[in-house]
Amino acid sequence: MLPRLNPDPQVLVDVQQTEFTYDVLGRWTCSTWPEVRDNGGDPFDVVVIGAGMFGGYIADKLYRRGENLGLRVLVVEAGSFLLPTHVQNLPRLGLFGPAEQVVAGNPQDPGPQNLVWGYSWHSNQAFPGLAYCVGGRSLFWGGWSPRLTTADLGPQPSSQATWPADAVTYLLANYTAVEEEMGVRPTTDYISGPLYTQLRARFASVIGAGQLVSGAGQPASDDPLAAPLAVQGASPASGLFPFDKYSSAYLLFDAVREDIGKRWRNNIDAWRRLMVLPRTQVVRLITSGNRVTEIELRVNGQQQFLRPPLLSPNCTVVLAASTIESTRLALDSLPAPAMGANRMGSNLMAHLRSDITARIRRSAIPGLPAQPTDLEIAALLVRGSTSDGHEYHLQVTASAGGASDANLFTAVPDLDLLDALRANQDPAWIAITLRAIGQMIGQPSAQPGDTKKSWMNLALQTDPGTGTPRAWVNLEPTDADMTAWKEMEDAAVALAQSVAGSAANIQNIAVNRNGIGTTHHEAGTLWMGSLGQSVTDSFGKFHHVANAYVAGPALFPVIGSANPSLTATTLARRTADAIVTSHTVAASPTFRPLFTGSRQGWQMSGGGDFLTIFGSILEARPSGLGLLWYTREVFRNFVLQVDWLSFNPTTNIPGGRADNSGVLIRFPALNASNPANDWRLASDRGYEIQIDDMGFNVDTGQNFSPLHQTGAVYALAPSSTLASKPAGQWNTFEIEATNPSIKVTLNGQLVTDYSIPANSPRLRAGHIGLQCHTGNVQFRNIMIRSLPD
Repeated sequence: MLPRLNPDPQVLVDVQQTEFTYDVLGRWTCSTWPEVRDNGGDPFDVVVIGAGMFGGYIADKLYRRGENLGLRVLVVEAGSFLLPTHVQNLPRLGLFGPAEQVVAGNPQDPGPQNLVWGYSWHSNQAFPGLAYCVGGRSLFWGGWSPRLTTADLGPQPSSQATWPADAVTYLLANYTAVEEEMGVRPTTDYISGPLYTQLRARFASVIGAGQLVSGAGQPASDDPLAAPLAVQGASPASGLFPFDKYSSAYLLFDAVREDIGKRWRNNIDAWRRLMVLPRTQVVRLITSGNRVTEIELRVNGQQQFLRPPLLSPNCTVVLAASTIESTRLALDSLPAPAMGANRMGSNLMAHLRSDITARIRRSAIPGLPAQPTDLEIAALLVRGSTSDGHEYHLQVTASAGGASDANLFTAVPDLDLLDALRANQDPAWIAITLRAIGQMIGQPSAQPGDTKKSWMNLALQTDPGTGTPRAWVNLEPTDADMTAWKEMEDAAVALAQSVAGSAANIQNIAVNRNGIGTTHHEAGTLWMGSLGQSVTDSFGKFHHVANAYVAGPALFPVIGSANPSLTATTLARRTADAIVTSHTVAASPTFRPLFTGSRQGWQMSGGGDFLTIFGSILEARPSGLGLLWYTREVFRNFVLQVDWLSFNPTTNIPGGRADNSGVLIRFPALNASNPANDWRLASDRGYEIQIDDMGFNVDTGQNFSPLHQTGAVYALAPSSTLASKPAGQWNTFEIEATNPSIKVTLNGQLVTDYSIPANSPRLRAGHIGLQCHTGNVQFRNIMIRSLPD
């Protein structure tokens, strides 16, 4: 045991130390409440509640897909930072989930278990709790990621919910991409050898080719028996390491570190676009009209608020905690209008799960060597359905070791240990497990108090830390569910016996029925569908709240038998796109200002800065080359009007430099961490409309170069004449960019007409910026209107 560490608020350090470690990973991923509150940048555009399996994923997607909008994302997580990757990517770490317990009320709550696990709700069933940490259960999950089936995604009886058609279309079109992201595709690239090959052939021959069922939209070339495990065992591209078992924590960690590498300097967070706030509970969402406008928090036990100006007026909130916690927060903060007999919190589904274990004689598997010659392990997936249409699947694992999955999800860095594992395999028997997972049928009209149906509601008891109601979770399989459960188990036993071929070839058959609340697969309570019949739309947005979305299996109308991670992750991808689209400014055919006195939406890259004077003018203050650029939009075809003023447009001093600046267009998003280089991408990939009446050519050291004088597209197209006004007078650029054409009009006179070569690497769409180079050049009246593409 070690003494507890008590922080000294008077002594500040960058990275804290414990008895054994530097808190590098946590510190270099997360931010404190004061750092978030006082970051000094633009308001946050999106708040993601929960950094678990789906919160971490959608935060990564919002950050990356929102780059051209300068979208700022804050992730709020109730737990702490534990690991940056799945526990099974670290050998023998010994971090496991706790045993299941029935927590029917606060007196039965045992408190934190196994470091980060907690029992956040009350229930009639035993459950293992939630992992309160960045990454959540994605640090611990089993990795099985099958698709839903065509039957799952198709029409359902009128008493049940049905997947919206456009959501189905999206899933079918995007499953493959998300499978590749998660390492599910290519399938089982790290499982091979005689046991896998011959056992797969044996299962196929016993089942029959005509009876093999694939997931919805699965390519015909896919093996329907291949185990869809989210493990990337092979390099995805030349020179890259595989990431091993998938966890969203890895994605979030990488996104945060990229953001810091691009935009953090001198301990300033103002330009950062992604921040993670751990150990912070969201107490409630506060609404005005049909919008969430504030979020009440508990930070280290103290009440705090996220509200404007820390949040933008158009801020979006994503509920990405667990199914139960997201629904509890919605029930408490966002009560839905009547939906006929349906209600928020009903349609609760989980999975029926049993483990069927046995030993099968090696000689019963045709083609298998008489004794193992290498480490033998196999994993397969078998789908089926019961007589009444309940979907189920069997997750088959087999090994020549003592347990069927003894080494399936294990990092073995010691080659001597690997040799010992090979040597200790059973020469005569194969251990096999068929984990049967079956569908529960959802009931959207289930009402609180009905003990024979599944639903959730706010509990009578409150959380002692926040005073908010706990959730009560009533999980109760129907008679039809129970009948299907038994039929599924019988089918698994019969399949194992058929694979063995005879009673003499199989031993120790056992059926272990798991508790209904033990799967971590709760789903359905905020299901998507049509207005008036469901809680959310097909993009995951609440019907009755304009700026609140959900990420996770709570959205499922139907759960099927598939583990929910792949489908919920694919939906989160769609939700991220929808949120980015909602923050995208629509093209306007009329002129509108990009600067109205506030630097919001503008970012400095490179050296120097701009000073705002008289509330409407931006004045360059050079200190090395830099660029003030508008982060919120990408412009393709447009007319840009900019007034500019130079105090020293010319010079007669030998070796002296006159004012030099420019307006840059169509360049990609820039970094803000390296003043010497951050501006270069704009010059290399975009176009600079030059401001330099001396026309100084930096390559020759000579003045009066038409390619470098005011109005020129710098170094690409010369200005035909110098049409700028005398010192101290305002000039007006009108820059028209239409596909490959860039026309520059200065003070009413066309001075440059440039056509971009077809093979040019420079962009045809991008951002707009003002250069800080030499002298105190001023800008005002920055106006733009869009032109048709």
